[in-house]
Amino acid sequence: MLDIKKSYRNITLLKPDHPEYLAFLARIRDANPPRGGGRQAGEYLGGLVELCVRHWLNEQIPLSHERILSWEQKLKNGRHGTMFRELDAVWQIDHESFCLYELKFTLPEFMENGSGLKQLNIAANILENIPGIKYILRRIVYLSETPVAVLADEDYPEGIPVVTPDDETTDLGVIWVPMESIETAAQNLAIELPENWRLPEAREGTVLDAEQEEMRKHLSTVNEGATNMGNSLAEALQRALESH
Repeated sequence: MLDIKKSYRNITLLKPDHPEYLAFLARIRDANPPRGGGRQAGEYLGGLVELCVRHWLNEQIPLSHERILSWEQKLKNGRHGTMFRELDAVWQIDHESFCLYELKFTLPEFMENGSGLKQLNIAANILENIPGIKYILRRIVYLSETPVAVLADEDYPEGIPVVTPDDETTDLGVIWVPMESIETAAQNLAIELPENWRLPEAREGTVLDAEQEEMRKHLSTVNEGATNMGNSLAEALQRALESH
């Protein structure tokens, strides 16, 4: 296993609007300019669903504004470079405990195989090396009308245990978000989900410019009404637009 204490340093959590993180995103956009055409429908829909899931979670637990994991990592040239990893949601339970949430809007076969757990483990392994941090809880967040057993094996005969968003004791758990809750959150955020958003077909193909303009309208609405989560929802939409 990677010795993080030797390879990584200055580990911290930042807000999505932190200048260094915004500059990092700008460099990525400059290195990968858009080539025209629509965005992938699955990516577009996944971004909207993520906003709704975060809204749903924040109604039950106080999500942290700081959810961008930043650290300095030793590079091949021997120097250290600043790296970033965006976390879907973070709950700081107390001064020594965090709960990390990784959302995967995916198909049953991928949920059964624990899609998202690898990303959770990477983030947890880095974050737990901040001085004073003792507990890092991990939550895979899925959406499905018919929940499945996740990673059922000899360690978890019935799959990874299902927990509620505010569970403070289970090291690793799965959260199932009701589809109806996503639709309610979308209404609260003035987001219009595709009519067939629950079906796999909604993630196929590309998103046309007209739909991207709708996203800009959502951004304007969220900017006006976001209070509970500051500007994090609007920032997420803005980043999705700027990445196109």
